Amino acid sequence: MGKSTFGNFLLDPDERHMLDNQTFAAATDNTPMTQEVRAIERNVRIDSSYKTFSIIDTPGLNESAAKDLSHMIQIIDKLSEFGKFRACILVVKFNAKIDAQYKATIHYYSQLLPGLFDKNVIIVMTDFATDNRSERMRERQKIDVAKVKENTIAELCRCSNSQLTYSPPLFMIDCLPLDAAEMEISLTVHMAIIDYIYQSLTPASITDRMVAKTDYIKHKDALKIEKLNGEIKGYNERLKQANQKSKEALDETLKREKEINEIQKCIDDLTRKRDDLDKEDDVVADSWSIEERWKMFRWFTKEFNVESSYEMTRYTKWTNGRCKFKEFTETTKSVKGKVVGKFMRGVYASVTVYTEKRQKYAREISRLHNEISTAKKNLEAAKVKRDKFKEEHNDHIKQIKLLEDYIEKKNGETDKLSSDLMTIEEAKSRLEELTMSE
Repeated sequence: MGKSTFGNFLLDPDERHMLDNQTFAAATDNTPMTQEVRAIERNVRIDSSYKTFSIIDTPGLNESAAKDLSHMIQIIDKLSEFGKFRACILVVKFNAKIDAQYKATIHYYSQLLPGLFDKNVIIVMTDFATDNRSERMRERQKIDVAKVKENTIAELCRCSNSQLTYSPPLFMIDCLPLDAAEMEISLTVHMAIIDYIYQSLTPASITDRMVAKTDYIKHKDALKIEKLNGEIKGYNERLKQANQKSKEALDETLKREKEINEIQKCIDDLTRKRDDLDKEDDVVADSWSIEERWKMFRWFTKEFNVESSYEMTRYTKWTNGRCKFKEFTETTKSVKGKVVGKFMRGVYASVTVYTEKRQKYAREISRLHNEISTAKKNLEAAKVKRDKFKEEHNDHIKQIKLLEDYIEKKNGETDKLSSDLMTIEEAKSRLEELTMSE
């Protein structure tokens, strides 16, 4: 509201400069004049010397989504050319209505320039005529100038992004005075503003190349956030299902592992039993013995025939010395003969036939071998199932990782969209989108 006119007055209050040879072109009707960011450097007299004075004139807000964003990008680019700034001057016409647009503009710029808003903001109210007629008119309209100033400062403090904790200075000026007396007053305010800037304000640095989002972009981003939240909700549901399936597959894998261990233990036990039987060691195939007792002296003859179901490897015979073996004959599977004795009190004799262990237990070995073979088949089947569930579990783990990464990415996008700021690169990209859509 009169930024360009005030900028001209601040640089050079001469009437010819203000009306005929303006540095910043001022509006001549009710449409915004400033459409680009301009930085002007001048030597300005301060006290008894001249200082280099740079002013950046900025366009206003709320023209269009694309124009507003374009203006903000220009501002950030222009600010990047300078290292430090002494003041952020908010220009508002005297007694202008503090409406939603005004509040939005204050909030927006406080986001855009947080370093300056922390302590380097001043307010300049323009169009404050000081002639007698204007003063009488304010009295007649019961306009309380002090209250206007108080309300303007209070509203600035409330509307700023960080809510200012200090009371910014406010200057009232008429940049187009009509007579010498009015000019003298305006020049006094002019010098007061410059003195305050150079004597009371410490330069502040602007380091972040961030652009505050306009309300239009915030609205668009809110719609995107709503859509993203729907996607995130869907992906979280899929993640929940994937975790459940992963757990089920893992449980089945562990169950098969337990089954495999049990089958393997059974195979090991059966193998030990089989291997213990499947040996060349001699074992008893059959035996015969006699224990006869008499109280009288007599001759004794006892026949025996020891037959084996398996081929004999050897045999042994034994007596207690009171009898003898007679007519002893043997075949591959039998031993027969007689035991003869003449004695009293008793006859003790025995014959034991041996065979290979693996022959005697051939059926048991065959049964064990079949059980081992069946167990091994069961083992392979269990391993196939185990590997299948293990592969399913690994697939679910990969899916979970992809879903988690995607959700994290979408949450990151949501966080960016939720932020009131964006990088200059993001802002330029958004400007392209707006330009194309318009």
